[in-house]
Amino acid sequence: MVNCHRMNLFDVVNQYRAIFNNDKSGSEENYDGGLLFSWAMHQIKNHLCTLEVMLPKITDGGSLSNILDQCMYCAMGLGLVGLDFRGLLPLLFEDAVVNLFSKNMNIAVENFQIVLDSHRWVPLPSVGFATNGVINESHDDVTPPSVLMEHPPIAVFVNGISAAMNELRPCAPLSLKHVLAQEVVKGLQAVSDSLVRYNAIRVLRGNESTLFRSLCQAFIEVAYPYCATCFGRCYPNGATLIIECRSMFDGVSQLLTTSPVKALKNSVDNAEVKQTTENGGALVVENGSPADGQDSTVANTDQNDTGPVQAETQSSV
Repeated sequence: MVNCHRMNLFDVVNQYRAIFNNDKSGSEENYDGGLLFSWAMHQIKNHLCTLEVMLPKITDGGSLSNILDQCMYCAMGLGLVGLDFRGLLPLLFEDAVVNLFSKNMNIAVENFQIVLDSHRWVPLPSVGFATNGVINESHDDVTPPSVLMEHPPIAVFVNGISAAMNELRPCAPLSLKHVLAQEVVKGLQAVSDSLVRYNAIRVLRGNESTLFRSLCQAFIEVAYPYCATCFGRCYPNGATLIIECRSMFDGVSQLLTTSPVKALKNSVDNAEVKQTTENGGALVVENGSPADGQDSTVANTDQNDTGPVQAETQSSV
């Protein structure tokens, strides 16, 4: 469409000038009343309106980049006859890039939420754990850390981020660097809020809680730096814009600092209760009184019930 528009418009302008142009007339707009100029601007306006309608429907970053190249070449070619419209293209394509990237980021977050809601907390084969997900930007290949395979919800989210970045790289306007960085941060914050909310409404016990904390650790220490690195491959120093917003994910970081303490406290309490029960004594709180209002009578009754077993044990000793 773009090439056809360029060739036809260029031919019409040249033929019109060859037939009706008068070298002695001076200004072209004066001798024809601006007819050629008005018609050409009308055609360009129709072309831009068509782009405005069609660009939001494009779901491939490579196709968007190809159309931009063709439009720039078309405008430059028409510039030979005074119809260069390259200055009108950036706004149209910037909106298309933002819409495409935002859509891909939303898909990544939605897929993460779906997998998290249906995830079963069972241990998966370990592939090692990296405490730092930052990747050397001098390397051309940016491969997702293999440790993410242990955490399917995070792996799905990172795959979505990678897909969004791959669509962005062919057509990444420098003017959108900060805008798109905020889109990445918004997606990461949505995942962080989802993890905090999941911890608040779900009851996780034992091994499930351990696996959930491991997933949160993978998000903070692996997935988050990896997403920043990927954005840095699209824009120079783009990773810095993402890393600077680390404080927005303090909710997940607090889960990692508080949950182990709670788990340790519960395990110590359970061990004390178990030891007290095995010794045949009453459950006593810190002030020395029986727990739950139990008195010595109840404790003695329990001892009487288990008397034959204890006596038999003593005789064997």
